[in-house]
Amino acid sequence: MAYSGDLLKINNTALPGLKEYKVTFAKLWKDAERNMNGTVAASLIGIFPKIELTFRDALNEDQIASICSLLDIPYFTVSFFNPKTKGVSSAQYYASDYTVELLDRSRGLYKEFNVSLVPVSRAV
Repeated sequence: MAYSGDLLKINNTALPGLKEYKVTFAKLWKDAERNMNGTVAASLIGIFPKIELTFRDALNEDQIASICSLLDIPYFTVSFFNPKTKGVSSAQYYASDYTVELLDRSRGLYKEFNVSLVPVSRAV
């Protein structure tokens, strides 16, 4: 069944100009090491779904300001369509560093940019 709602929100706010996002189901390991035979011994701490966002070209100054104000909060709630569960998941995240670059100064437009959302704790 196709999902018809907003694909991703930060603090219950849809992001303007969101072009796409990717979810990486990252495994975090503890005490990982290989013996001389090449066998791995490790403890899986959990799955941490990292989200990579791509914003489209030609966002205006107000849209960029709105996005930046959401991303600059130290920790925030992200609600996103989770392909693993086929439903909406919500968790605490923080944003990685990101770069915004002018596309057209006279019109106040910005180039496409990317940012990663990193989970604070593992997925339940």
